[in-house]
Amino acid sequence: MGTSVHAPIRTFLIADIRGYTRFTEEYGDEASARLSAKFSDLVGEGARLRGGTLIELRGDEALVVFESARQAIRAATDLQRQFAEETDADSDLPLNVGIGIDSGEAVALEDGSFRGAALNVAARLCAMAHGGEVIVTEGTSHLAGRLPGVRYVHRGRAHLKGIADPVSVIRVAREDEERQDQPRILMFFASPKRLSWGVGLAVMLIAAVTAVAVVYLTSSNTGEPSTAAPGPELAGGGADARRAGVMALIPAGLSKNCVKQPAANVGAVETTVCIPPAGGTGFSPDRWEVSIYPNGRAVRDAYNAERRAHRLGSDQGKCNRLTWGGEGPWSHGPGKPGGRRLCYFDRNDAVIVWSHERLGQATHRDVLGVAREGGSDHAGLTSWWGYAHHLIGKLEQ
Repeated sequence: MGTSVHAPIRTFLIADIRGYTRFTEEYGDEASARLSAKFSDLVGEGARLRGGTLIELRGDEALVVFESARQAIRAATDLQRQFAEETDADSDLPLNVGIGIDSGEAVALEDGSFRGAALNVAARLCAMAHGGEVIVTEGTSHLAGRLPGVRYVHRGRAHLKGIADPVSVIRVAREDEERQDQPRILMFFASPKRLSWGVGLAVMLIAAVTAVAVVYLTSSNTGEPSTAAPGPELAGGGADARRAGVMALIPAGLSKNCVKQPAANVGAVETTVCIPPAGGTGFSPDRWEVSIYPNGRAVRDAYNAERRAHRLGSDQGKCNRLTWGGEGPWSHGPGKPGGRRLCYFDRNDAVIVWSHERLGQATHRDVLGVAREGGSDHAGLTSWWGYAHHLIGKLEQ
């Protein structure tokens, strides 16, 4: 009888700086080089101290391999603490980093790289993680076992692109972390039968909206803050205008699996990130986000930064089920302006970026959306965007 040969079990950590492309466009190559260098130094040192090996570094993304799941999780929590401390010390170089971790058999190749399903899962979890978060699989948490000072927050099962079976997802949190955010996170992955957390979520959103409402009520679409009383564009807005936090601009049917990021994208006031619902049957992008901006000029600057970063000229190409790659305007219909959109392929992902501007419309706000779908499925992404982009960025009446 033959003997099967198994590759060693390894744990892979993937970390990614959120908003790196936009940061580069906003502050230039020199600033982004400093940000990348700081990220590289921290990840390299953090990996070394916990027995890991930095395999690959690409500016805003790092891949580290560990022989121990416990040490990988320890390294991730150490890094998130350091990222937060460094950001507090120098807010000009914000390290808003998401981390994904998985364990499994992996084959070491001659060039020093690895091949195995765990790398793909770690990459998907990293894409799912918000800035400041560490997301691991249930298998990795079992390998690591209970760790002093760390607790595991179960976030349900998720369908990851390229992975046949649903994956149990767990957020790694510090033991001393305030638990008031738990209802929000459970709601994020809850099934319709577990909507009792909605009350807690509503309370958190009210607090967030209160903190930023003044910005939206005192901004005009010209790009300059206004100190005058609200003009005609807010007439009739009433209480709805005061709900203009980013979550209020996403319809309930789309926002169930959305969570506001602790830190907004560069230039934005608030950013929320969304992933597909666990067990959902309809199409939803692998990851999508919406940011609300203080005025029209700010959202146009953010949109144009994305366009330049991907070397797309204005008014060229198409974004549809047959052709993917271009830039141009979109509207709600004749005489009803909306914003602009661009689309491109990023390796094996189809990506669409769009603005939804106020443009003098009382119920609309200045937002930027980005949606990403793996497997180059631009046809599915086109259909989803065709429905969603008309609704996201508009207060419900």
